[in-house]
Amino acid sequence: MSSEKGKKCAHPVCSCIVTSGKYCSVECEAMEKMPDIDCTCGHPACKGKTS
Repeated sequence: MSSEKGKKCAHPVCSCIVTSGKYCSVECEAMEKMPDIDCTCGHPACKGKTS
């Protein structure tokens, strides 16, 4: 049994935790080059609003 450790989504503003891949959503992957934009992943637990 291996336990996967979650890590933060690769988008700087997003606070979601991912267990596989770099991003929690396609929205975060698309916003990779725009770290100063509010996160739009839509996950309820995400605190990725900069305003």
